[in-house]
Amino acid sequence: MSENLILHCPSKLNLTLDILKKKENGMHEIKSHFQLIDLYDVMYIEKSNAQQSSIRTNASIDIDSKKNLVYQAIEALSKHVSQELYCNIIIEKNIPIGGGLGGGSSNAAAALIGINKLFSLQLDISELINIGLKLGADVPFFVLGKNAIATGIGEQLSEVNSETNKFLVISPPIHSSTQEMFQTWDELHEQDMLPLSIEDENPFLQIFLQKNPEIKAIFKELAVEAPFKLSGTGSTIFCVVKNDERMKKTLKKIPTKWRHFFCEPLQCSPLLKYLT
Repeated sequence: MSENLILHCPSKLNLTLDILKKKENGMHEIKSHFQLIDLYDVMYIEKSNAQQSSIRTNASIDIDSKKNLVYQAIEALSKHVSQELYCNIIIEKNIPIGGGLGGGSSNAAAALIGINKLFSLQLDISELINIGLKLGADVPFFVLGKNAIATGIGEQLSEVNSETNKFLVISPPIHSSTQEMFQTWDELHEQDMLPLSIEDENPFLQIFLQKNPEIKAIFKELAVEAPFKLSGTGSTIFCVVKNDERMKKTLKKIPTKWRHFFCEPLQCSPLLKYLT
């Protein structure tokens, strides 16, 4: 068996998102439509000859912290099989960080799947999903590798077919904290002051725009050309690509410091081939 793997970690869009209720433990029950797209991080993983694991990336993020999901994935898997699983990992980050596209969760899922394959652990997908749930609510989705309607805290997944249209995905240069967005939602919900619009398919959209007035102004300009949505808790916005002329006008309105991508929907994750 090869002593190294190259894994493509897909991202996802929340095509819809609804918060059903806040649980007693502080978590939130949701219902969301998760769609995989072909915007990838690339993970290079190999067994380590040293008695420790290492993680490197091209992004300016803290990878030494125990809060890093890939580190946590290695530790959780090692604990599950009662075996030290030392490996060297390099992550080429392309998915915007803090953008609501699930990049960190996708990396964690790739680490679980890749290490399982590299060390011939032969854990099945249900075991990997259960380990992934301990790392974060989105990790099971990326282990499953299929488009889904997510309920519970996001871990209960019912498979659905892929969308067929291409997406324009736009990433403002800001990090949107999931924890802070949920805290704000809680506060506004308790005061019955949620700023909802009847057209919104994501309760965080208006909250996000109120928190970021400079983005709100640009969002309004973009929304003239296409019905943009917020993915997750932000900061990424997206729309379905249908009209080429409208898209040309939209592209001219995107600030130069904002990243944008034309993304194809995926029927399934390329990580699934490592589960066979």
